[in-house]
Amino acid sequence: MQSGKLKQKWSLVVPGIMMLMSAFLLEACNKEQHKHPELRAGKALYNYHCAACHKENGTGMFLKGIPANIATDKNQTEIILHIKKGSQSSKSQMPVFSDMPDGEAYKIANYLLQLKRDYMNNPENRDKYLLERKQ
Repeated sequence: MQSGKLKQKWSLVVPGIMMLMSAFLLEACNKEQHKHPELRAGKALYNYHCAACHKENGTGMFLKGIPANIATDKNQTEIILHIKKGSQSSKSQMPVFSDMPDGEAYKIANYLLQLKRDYMNNPENRDKYLLERKQ
C-alpha cells in the first residue's frame, strides 16, 4: 500500500517541478536588459539573449517546444523584426525584445545566419534538414 501512496505523491510533485522548470526557462529567455557594453559581437549577444532557450548551436529544444532557430527561412530583416516585434503566431512563447537596439538585433541576426550556414555546410546536417522539411 505504501508504494501506491508514493506514486500518488510523485504524481503531484512531477507536474509541479515541470511547471517550475518551464517558468525558469522562459524567464531565462527574457533578458530584456541591454546595458551590457562588454557584449559587442553577435555570438556574445546571441549567447546572452538567445542561447538559454535555443542553445548555443541554435538547435533549440524540440521536446520543450523551442524551435531550432538555425532552421529558419527568414532573411536578416525578418529575423530582426521577429526579435524586436515578435511572432504573428499566437503559439509563440518567445519574448519580444522591443527595447533592443537595432545594432544588437542586426548582430544577432547575422550571427544566427552564420550558424545556419555552418550547420548546413555539414552534409549530414543538410540532409537531415532537407528530409525534415519534406515531411
